[in-house]
Amino acid sequence: MDTLAHGLWSFAVFHKRKYAWLATLFGILPDLLSFGILFAANLVNGDLVRGRPALETLPTWLFAAYNMTHSFIIFFAVFLLIYFITKKWFWPLAAWAIHILIDIPTHSFRFFPTPFLWPLSDYKFDGISWATGWFMLLNYGALMIVFVRIAHNRAKKKRTNFKKHRIIH
Repeated sequence: MDTLAHGLWSFAVFHKRKYAWLATLFGILPDLLSFGILFAANLVNGDLVRGRPALETLPTWLFAAYNMTHSFIIFFAVFLLIYFITKKWFWPLAAWAIHILIDIPTHSFRFFPTPFLWPLSDYKFDGISWATGWFMLLNYGALMIVFVRIAHNRAKKKRTNFKKHRIIH
């Protein structure tokens, strides 16, 4: 899935939590720590390429970064490490796991299938490319419905609180 959609889904899942924005950051971090770094380097070097780059033109560090940031094994190791250090579950990090879960069926063998079991296994699932037109339309349509619902619920809550406040005073 594209990075923007990951951020929007992460916010949608965690919007009722005080750490919603932090979770949103963790929801996009796997892409930022791989393709985001490549984009920034290409921007600085003036090497921006429009469209999907050929795999053989990509630096080897990108594949390593992608493997690490898109692995449930690495996620669980980091999640547990933070718990053992702090003795608290760091729930905003769960957006990282949601990112991986969403990527499994939305990446195909044609371009960066999700290595969710790396480094224990090279198994990958051949899903539907998130860049497929009908899928993008479906995904952003679903996001629109979810965010309209969130806005509706927030407005309803404000109206209810306003009515309670008027009755009390």
